[in-house]
Amino acid sequence: MQPDFVSDAEDGDERLSKVAQRSEPLTFDFLTGDYAVFRYTSNIDAIPIIRNEELILLYAEANIYQNPSEAVEALNLIRNSAGLDDYGGDSSEASLIDEMLMQRRYSLFAEGHRWLDVRRYDRLDELPTDREGDDVFEQFPIPLTENQ
Repeated sequence: MQPDFVSDAEDGDERLSKVAQRSEPLTFDFLTGDYAVFRYTSNIDAIPIIRNEELILLYAEANIYQNPSEAVEALNLIRNSAGLDDYGGDSSEASLIDEMLMQRRYSLFAEGHRWLDVRRYDRLDELPTDREGDDVFEQFPIPLTENQ
């Protein structure tokens, strides 16, 4: 898990319950982490295809350009359900996109959305790399067996 997930979170964000600080750091492949991710509580948990929270975030995104006040209302539903106060930023497209991406980052954590979200908004350069030589790919690589 990227350590800035915890440090970038707003105070009181209940979605941080998806991670827990380890009693001792774990190192693998020259990366060391202090947190463990707990997306599911057991090996028989239901894995939804899409959740209502994601639908609300999609609704917010769709309204950013046409009806910003409706986008703010939808974002506030997400923020309030995470224990956060209402959105206090301005209603410009850029600010609402930033807020929507932040809420998607925390609401949909460990569900495979982050790279797709930042790619859609041409923000791949905002993703951190942890080691020299690590890459942030712009597209999914073509498997070698399909490239012959």
